[in-house]
Amino acid sequence: MSLSANEMSTNRTTWIYEGVWGVLTSVFCVPRHAPDLPTIDAEQISSRKPSTRYISYLTFQLLLLLVVIAVPSVGGSIALAVAESQWFFAGTIAIVIVLLSIAVISYLAIHLRYDTTWYVFSDRSMRLRRGIWVIHESTITFENIQNVKVMQGPLQRWFGIADVVVETAGGGGSSQESGGGYGSHAGVIEGVAEASQIRDAIMNRANLSQTTGLGDESDEPNALHRNWSPAHIELLAEIRDFANLAAR
Repeated sequence: MSLSANEMSTNRTTWIYEGVWGVLTSVFCVPRHAPDLPTIDAEQISSRKPSTRYISYLTFQLLLLLVVIAVPSVGGSIALAVAESQWFFAGTIAIVIVLLSIAVISYLAIHLRYDTTWYVFSDRSMRLRRGIWVIHESTITFENIQNVKVMQGPLQRWFGIADVVVETAGGGGSSQESGGGYGSHAGVIEGVAEASQIRDAIMNRANLSQTTGLGDESDEPNALHRNWSPAHIELLAEIRDFANLAAR
């Protein structure tokens, strides 16, 4: 069976893209598959990627950027043509080359960003990965989650996607890789179509983990206290002694 012109064009584009992927993965050691997440017992692992609409969203942003660059460039080229007509052709060629270079590099970057973005979930934690040149990978335990919210701008609403921002407890000078300027102690699940469902599922899992301890059922009356350090116990003893003195 012969292929249509559209199918041949699609196959050619896929072949070129896969070839570029092969070069980048070998040179920059870019991981393409979902990251591993340690599990215990019979924990179920699920992984997902952003919605394919996320690619359209990023591509539309690229087109807007090219328009912003092209408009003043064309205006400058016209002004140059009025002042020095002999430079008009060279200036136009230079503008086209620059715009095409930006478009090609950005288009590849958009798809590579999508391919390297993964969200992996277990019963106790989640692992988020994104990045091309610098790969960011962070692990968040459900027990440390304080709040989960959905963020959606006007352009995201148009494409039917949103970001799920997972806020964690701060402290210790460490920070989660956030992305998108959401804060240092936050993880971002970006470009998903089922943002509300993902938010609710994470909150349910976080509430269960904070009640039972990372999702492990326990009948011990003091199960929540098993992670206290000697420093915590000493501080609680000082608070108790102070309260007793104040009550006398």
